[in-house]
Amino acid sequence: MNEYKCPVCGNVTYSSSPLIKVKCQNCGCEYNVNGGNAPQQGMGNNNGYQNNTGGDVFSTGPSGKSRGVAALLAILLGALGIHYFYLGKNTAGIICLILTLLSCGIAATLLSIMGLVQGILMFTMSEQEFENRYVYTNSTFPF
Repeated sequence: MNEYKCPVCGNVTYSSSPLIKVKCQNCGCEYNVNGGNAPQQGMGNNNGYQNNTGGDVFSTGPSGKSRGVAALLAILLGALGIHYFYLGKNTAGIICLILTLLSCGIAATLLSIMGLVQGILMFTMSEQEFENRYVYTNSTFPF
């Protein structure tokens, strides 16, 4: 049985027949297999991740989410949880909205500070770390 490791999330896919292209069951990433675990064409030699020093922070990663957009949403609208909606963490977004509205904005101060910290962290971390921490995690409130 052949074992193929996803270059994005590291999930292992098994197949009894040799494959040319594999689709990850965990993150949905499709990658070519040329006798090894080569990433899909166009993703580059670094598994589709931009390095933090030369990469564009506003370019979309393998998940289609932009680290820069998420960071700006967290900094500017962190109290409303809009960045969580953008990242697909709808439960966290709804909790932030409800806390802000039901507390008449009192919780907004704490949530704004958390959003500011998260936004700065998103700007400074690598694309791969961003994807793993905020996009591919099963956590309701990734922080």
